[in-house]
Amino acid sequence: MKTFNQKKDKTSILKRRAIAIFKSKLKRKIKKQRLRSGLAKYLANIRKLYPKAPKVNLNTFRRRTKLPPRPLYGELTNYFLKTKNAFGNEKLKNESNIFMVPSVFSLADNYKESSEFLRKLFNALERQSFDEIILDYENCNQINVDASICMDIILSDFINHYNECHRTGHSTKVNSIEPRNFEKDEVKKVLFSIGAFRTLKQVKIKFDNVIELPLCIGNRNNENSPKIREVHITKMVDYIIACLEKMNRNLSVDAEGNLYKVIGEVIINAEEHSNTSKRYAIGYFEDKQDESHHFGVFNLAILNFGNSIYETFKSSDCKNIAVVKQMENLSESYTNRNFFKKAEFEEETLWTLYALQQGVTRKSDWKRGNGSIQFIESFFELKGDSNCDSISQMTITSGNARIIFNGEYGIVKKKKGKNEDIYKMMTFNNSGDINEKPDKRFVTFVENFFPGTLITARIYINDNNTENL
Repeated sequence: MKTFNQKKDKTSILKRRAIAIFKSKLKRKIKKQRLRSGLAKYLANIRKLYPKAPKVNLNTFRRRTKLPPRPLYGELTNYFLKTKNAFGNEKLKNESNIFMVPSVFSLADNYKESSEFLRKLFNALERQSFDEIILDYENCNQINVDASICMDIILSDFINHYNECHRTGHSTKVNSIEPRNFEKDEVKKVLFSIGAFRTLKQVKIKFDNVIELPLCIGNRNNENSPKIREVHITKMVDYIIACLEKMNRNLSVDAEGNLYKVIGEVIINAEEHSNTSKRYAIGYFEDKQDESHHFGVFNLAILNFGNSIYETFKSSDCKNIAVVKQMENLSESYTNRNFFKKAEFEEETLWTLYALQQGVTRKSDWKRGNGSIQFIESFFELKGDSNCDSISQMTITSGNARIIFNGEYGIVKKKKGKNEDIYKMMTFNNSGDINEKPDKRFVTFVENFFPGTLITARIYINDNNTENL
C-alpha cells in the first residue's frame, strides 16, 4: 500500500510533466504565430510590388518545411562592413527616411559631404532603419560620375540582397527606395544617361548634347576577364574619340594608340591591386553653350574597392621590396624634418604620392609602373593646351589620401642612371624634388576613408582650339 508521501510525489511529478507539456505546446503555438505574421508581412510587401498577385488565405497556411537560411550579403557590402570607416564614421545616421542629396554630389569637388551621404545611406540600408527610403534631389544642382556610381553600386548590392531574401521567403523592412525632385536638367541628364535610372532600372533617355559611357564592370574571377577588359578599353577610347569629334577635334594614330596603352594599364591596375573581385569605369560628356562660346566637359571615373594604395605597399605581400625601402627612407626623412602633421599630411599621403611616380609599382616588374603619371599626362593633352582653367582636374583618392592635379604644378622630367634615361615625376612643389614637402592644397589627408582607389578625370574641351592631337 502506497504511503501518503509516495502519492504526493507522484502527483507532483504529473503536475510538472503537465506544465512542461503545456509550455512546449505554447512555445510551438507562438512560433507558428510568428511564422504566420512573418508570412503576412512578406505577402503584404509582395502585394505592394505586384497588386495583381493572387491573395493567399492565411487560415489554410500550414508549415511544411523550414525556411532556408537568410541570404548573405554580397562581397562589397561585407567589405564595407569590415572596413568600419568606409566613406565615413560607421555611427553616422540620417534622422529621417528622406535623404537629401548634396547640392554638389561629387567626390572630386565636395568629398566630405558626399562621402558622408554615402555612409548614411549605406547604414540605413544595412540596418533597415526605414520602411521606405526617399532620395530627394531638391537641393542638388550638380552630380559627378564618381559619387553617382558609388551610390549606384551600394544600392545595387542591397537591392540584390533584398530580392534574394524575398525569393527565399524572408521578409525585409525596407520595401521601397524612390527618388524625387529630380526634374532639374543637370540632375535628370545624369540619372537617365549613366545614373540610377539607367544602371538600376534600365530606363534610359537619350539627350542630344550628352555622350555617355555606360557602366563597365570587370570581374577578375571571370574566365573571360581578359577579353572583357579589351572590350572595355576599346569602349573607353571610342568614347573619348566621340567626345572630341563633338568639339571638331580628332586624335592622331599615335595618340590613339597611346590612349589604348595608358587606359589599359590603369584598368589592369584596378583589377590587380584590389582584394575584391570587381573594377568599374563610367563616363559622361556634355556639350555646352554659354553666352560667349561653345565648349564641352568630359568626365571619366575608374575605381575599385579593396586595399588602398598605402595598404597595398604596407602589406607583406608587396613584391617590390626595393620600392618599399625607398618609401620607408623617405618617411624617415619627412619625420626627422617634422613634415608629418596629423589629419593634414601623414605617411599614408606621402606613400600614395610616391606610388604615382613613373617606375613605381608593387609588382617586381619595374616596366609596369607607368600607368598613373601617363594617364594624367595623356588626359590633360586632350585639352589641346597647357593652360589652367577652373574645370579641368584629375583627382586620385585612395584610403585617406587625396591627390589633385589641375596643371598648376606640371610633370617634372628628370634623368636617371648611367644612361641618363628620362623619367617623369609629380612633386607638387616648386623645387621639383619629391624629398620636399608638396603643396597641401593638392596633396592632402582626408578624414573619411575611401575603401579602394578612385580616379576621376574632368577635362574642359574648348571648341575654339581645333588643333588635332
